[in-house]
Parts: sequence; structure tokens; C-alpha cells
Amino acid sequence: MQPVSVVDQPREGESCYRQRIPVRGWIHAGDRHDHITRISVHTSEGEIGATTQLYPRADVARVHGYPPGTRTGFRLLAVHAPASPPSSTLALEVRVEFDDGTHAPLAGIRIQLLPNDHTGVPYGNLCNPRQTDVLHRDHIYASGLPAESASPDCVDLITDYLPAGSRLLDVGCGVGAYCEPLRARGFSWIGCETSPDCVRQLARRGLPHRVFPAPIGPGASYRLPAEPGEFDAAIAIEVLEHVPDPDAFLAEMARVTRRHALFSVPNLETVPFLASRLVAPWHLLEGDHRNFFTRFNLRPLLQRHFRHVEVIDYGPQPLATVDGLPLHYHLFAVCEV
Repeated sequence: MQPVSVVDQPREGESCYRQRIPVRGWIHAGDRHDHITRISVHTSEGEIGATTQLYPRADVARVHGYPPGTRTGFRLLAVHAPASPPSSTLALEVRVEFDDGTHAPLAGIRIQLLPNDHTGVPYGNLCNPRQTDVLHRDHIYASGLPAESASPDCVDLITDYLPAGSRLLDVGCGVGAYCEPLRARGFSWIGCETSPDCVRQLARRGLPHRVFPAPIGPGASYRLPAEPGEFDAAIAIEVLEHVPDPDAFLAEMARVTRRHALFSVPNLETVPFLASRLVAPWHLLEGDHRNFFTRFNLRPLLQRHFRHVEVIDYGPQPLATVDGLPLHYHLFAVCEV
């Protein structure tokens, strides 16, 4: 007899990512049921997924009168990884295969492949079907590239809290993302960086900067290349989470500024609000993050070096709390010397 079957997913015209095409349904092949070996999914280019495992579907047995425990259900995840760029529409054929080498079609379905498969975003190689090597900690907890552009929200906060025309030392400036935005607001900007790659890019771009060596070894100390009180303000944008000795670093920040020091760090407070959704901000996977901050531990750390400290948050995340309230990605500290 011809197999009786239903493919519940995907539906005709359903949208899927090419690396995750869920296929599920049920089948009963009558006298040949015990001879089923595989359920497979095919495109014009060949097989893209299969399962050899059937499981009991109580709903199917009840409706069709099959003995309880009859294994009729199937589920699998197919992957379409074509050699050439895929078209937006993909024709699937779902088949049942038997131990005598024959097969029978169960369904023909056309689906829509979403153009954005997320392989080009940070950590996108994790959903690349061609990435088949075992991944280790240094693949996941990696260090990202320095920011090429400034956060507009952070530029606004710096402008709000510092007097116009202030002379700024941008400690850990990277490739100078904040130079032009702050110059455009009337500030005098000088970068300060340890990374040889970033220093080369600062020089290539003709941005004013000073170099200071990163501390190496136990007990090594920071020494910023500046005189005491040389600058009106010092800023460290997404730097404090990376330094091995925060107190030594902050003491130097306080030494070189006459008035203010401003800090931006990732906001760890978002984690418990997102935990029930099994979500963590991807930036927290940075491998060289040594220090993690909430408002409640950042302020007392800064108060050891500055006479007045205030901490706020900024940078709304796309995902709100389960109660619909916004979460902010960064903490911003305003310190007075």
C-alpha cells in the first residue's frame, strides 16, 4: 500500500534560513512500515538532510487507530549549503526509503530562503555549515577589532558633562574613533594607546597620539605619557574592563587630569534581566575582558581615586525585559578629581 503521511513543517512558502530548515511530520507505510530505513530531504542538487529515527506520535495513533507506541513521527534539521549563491526559492522533496533500496515521495514543498543567514555578523562563523572543526575557548571568547566609529550616545554624554573647549586625553583610544566627533564638538583631542597595530593606524591617519607600554609581569605599573594635571579631562571608553590592575590604571587617570575623568564600560546588570530568555550580550564574550561591572561595584572602585562619582547607563539594547522595560548596554561614569 502507498504510505500515508503528513509533513507538518515546513509549510508551502514558509521562510527558513539555509542552514536551518526544520522538517517534521509522520508516516505509516502499512505492511512495509517495519522496513522503513530513512526519511530524507532532497533538492535538485542532492540530499540535504535525513533521519533514521521514528518516534511514537500518540495524536496520530489515536486518530488513525494505530497500536499505541507505533513509531510514526519524524523530525530533522536540513542544511542547504550550495556551491553557488542560493536563489530565494528552494524546492524540497521529502522521501521515505526502505531496506530494499526503494523509496517513495512523501511531499514536494517550496520554501523561501531568507537572504540574511547571519554568517556575516560577529561570531557568524558559528552558523556556517562549512565550519566543521571542533571549536575551542579561543575561538569563542575572542577579542574583537577596535571600534571604527564612535557611539553617538557616548559622544553626547561626553559633550554634556565636559566644558566646551576642554583638552582631552583619550586613554585606550584604539584607532581614534572618537577623535573627529569630539573635535567637531569643539574639544582638543589627543589619543593614548598601547596596541602596536592601533598606533600604526593612528599614525597612518595622522591623528595626534601618545604611546605608552602595557604593563608586563607581576607588579608592573602603569605610567601614562603625560604630566600631572596636563589635561582638563581624561576619558576611557570601553577600556577599564580590559586592564589587569584597575586601581593602578585609575590612579594614573586621576594623576593626568585637572578636572574630570569619564568612563564607559559594558553593563553587566543586563544579564539577570535576560537570563530567563537564555540571552547574554555578545560583547561579553570578549576574551580579554578581565573586569565586569555593575553600577554597584563600579562606583566604589572609582571612589577610591576620585572625590565625586556618578554612574548612569546608556545605549538601549534591542531586547527589553520580560516586563517590556528597556535595558542599556553600557555604564557611563562621571568623575571629578
